Amino acid sequence: MELDTLYKTYQPFLFSIAYRMLGSVTDAEDIVHDLFLQLKIDTVQIKDMKAYLAKVTTNRCLNFLKSARKRREIYTGPWLPEPRVHQTEQPLDKILTDETVSYAFLVLLDQLSPVERAVFVLREAFAYDYGDIAGMLEKTEVNCRKIYSRAKRKLKNDMPVHPENTERVDFLAKTFIKASMTGNFEEFIDILTEDVVLVTDGGGKVISALNPIVNKQRVSAFLNGISSKGSFIGELLPVMVNGQKGILQVTEGHPIKVICFELDSKQKNIRRIFIVTNPDKLKQIPVP
Repeated sequence: MELDTLYKTYQPFLFSIAYRMLGSVTDAEDIVHDLFLQLKIDTVQIKDMKAYLAKVTTNRCLNFLKSARKRREIYTGPWLPEPRVHQTEQPLDKILTDETVSYAFLVLLDQLSPVERAVFVLREAFAYDYGDIAGMLEKTEVNCRKIYSRAKRKLKNDMPVHPENTERVDFLAKTFIKASMTGNFEEFIDILTEDVVLVTDGGGKVISALNPIVNKQRVSAFLNGISSKGSFIGELLPVMVNGQKGILQVTEGHPIKVICFELDSKQKNIRRIFIVTNPDKLKQIPVP
């Protein structure tokens, strides 16, 4: 198979593995691009090309994550994944095909070690069996089962892996947009859990909270405070963020903020708010 054909056939699949492993669109694209640039194989000798490329991609991601962890130790403030944003008029089945893991779940995955993340992503997001995962990571099947079990214990949450596309999430996003436009956050605050956590990621390039903001009262004070300083001036657009409704803020034609939510176990109130303002994580977003 010619290299161009290989790239067109497998790039979307390999990017989806890399993005879930790394939480970064830019780094995932670079990993896959470099893989094909350096690919020197006799394609006739490989029985299962998809499995081979998935293995190479996964191992490149593992190497990258090990060095990325050191860089994140000096990252300014909390680190959040790079959001994948689609305009809401795009067909929902296209969005869901692209984004089979919710943004909140990507955030959660950062608690895992690189190997735990690899096993968990391959198992949960791509439904690989333990034999295939063992082959990719050059470990035993028993070992992979243990790693997966350990990862599950670490995460121990009731959050769905895949996005919840409900009318409720749509309502929450619209409520936030209304609050941001009027400056009155009272209605929005009412739909937060008491132990809500708000996390902002400015990467040291944009002023943001250096620590997560915990509980309803503090989140309310924070949102009202930044709103009064003009933080939400511009267009606030409902968009799909990793397959679930979120908000894109655009000012003077540039994306400056992505906001999305994680719901509680009853899928009713908001228990996590994620705000990404690091410009490096927004440059891939198409502005309508």
